[in-house]
Amino acid sequence: MADVENIKKSAWGWLPQLYFIEGLPNAIVGSLSVTYYKSMGMGNTEVAMLTSLLYLPWMLKGFWGPLVDAVSTKRNWIISCLSVFLFAFLALAAAQFFSVWVIASAAVFWILGFASATYDISADGFYMLALDERQQSFFVGIRNAFYRAAVLFGQGAMVVIAGIAQNAFGGGVADGWTVSFLLCAAILLVCLPLFKFTLPQPAEDSPRASAEVGEIFGRIKSAFREFFARREIFSILAFVLLYRFAEAQLTRVVQPFMLDSADCGGLSLSLAEIGLIYGAVAPIVLLCGGILGGIFISRKGLEKSLWTMAAAINLPNIIYVYMAVCKPGSNFLIALLIAVEQFGYGFGFAGYMVFLIFASKGKNKTSNYAICTSLMALGLIFPGIFSGKIQSVLGYSGFFVWVMFATLVSFAVTALALKVVRGKGREIPDKSSNCAG
Repeated sequence: MADVENIKKSAWGWLPQLYFIEGLPNAIVGSLSVTYYKSMGMGNTEVAMLTSLLYLPWMLKGFWGPLVDAVSTKRNWIISCLSVFLFAFLALAAAQFFSVWVIASAAVFWILGFASATYDISADGFYMLALDERQQSFFVGIRNAFYRAAVLFGQGAMVVIAGIAQNAFGGGVADGWTVSFLLCAAILLVCLPLFKFTLPQPAEDSPRASAEVGEIFGRIKSAFREFFARREIFSILAFVLLYRFAEAQLTRVVQPFMLDSADCGGLSLSLAEIGLIYGAVAPIVLLCGGILGGIFISRKGLEKSLWTMAAAINLPNIIYVYMAVCKPGSNFLIALLIAVEQFGYGFGFAGYMVFLIFASKGKNKTSNYAICTSLMALGLIFPGIFSGKIQSVLGYSGFFVWVMFATLVSFAVTALALKVVRGKGREIPDKSSNCAG
């Protein structure tokens, strides 16, 4: 019994799987859907527009964050969302065999998205309730690393499996995707009992005394009023919305770039080859980047780290300019270049997440964080919607050059964010502090 309690009390016993599962449906909806629709025959403009709109649940989740706060516990919400994930993955395994497969798959992706957004609110709130501030700072890189590992599993290993299954069974692309989605369902079958065993029950994780509809709407209003009444709200909004301006465009075009033939300006890679690059090398370096980024912030403080983080997440995008112009024929070289970009992303994204936690402080911190992540999703949707059209006009080479110019927006809003951090004091201890908690 003592061993069970130790597992529950230790963040290492529950945090990795909590954030891996948070990242998995996000990866399926936000990243895998791009490869899925492209491989099923959609054009780049339509793929970019549809898959960007699939991110609407994450933009809207701030409106039902107070409901998650008021009704039941974060722990119960997490477990309930796992059941919806299981249903959605089973439905996706069958959706592409309907004559209206685009509508059917998009509907299931949206269901999965709304459940995933609710899980995000619950898991992030649970994180802040179960850990103190120093532990939150120390584990931010680890949680981001496991989250991103799940994203890379979704856009890497799942693509490999789809490609291998397609060849193994001699069927079409749809057959391969069915196998991939069934594997996701199997993962959820394992995780449901595991979460019931490992997740602790923090004393603060309890439903509010009253959960009346009027009070819930009152809390929504209160949370938005508290958040948008901040003195530095313009700078906060600019950073949250625009820090990922270049990345939001890049992510909608990278997979089509790798799949398209050389005649179309692409790299002519197969599903299996793309999956191996994103499912083998990239996860390792991204895990390292995320963990080192969190440790770097916990030692240096957010104020001294933000410029380094902005450079790490933006400058490696130049590798896509090189690949579009030079068309490297070596998969090893392509994998190495992607590894550099993914390490920089993992390292730089840690700073973004710490700033979101910093900007969420207040009596409604769970709802405030949900608002921040809703705005983060909004910052991904609109640039993503138009990225396919921009690429179709400029070509791949011109598009990736444009992305490098777009990184200037990220650096500009980083300067604004630094003013916010300096004005409110450091929430992350200096390197002389004991960051491990």
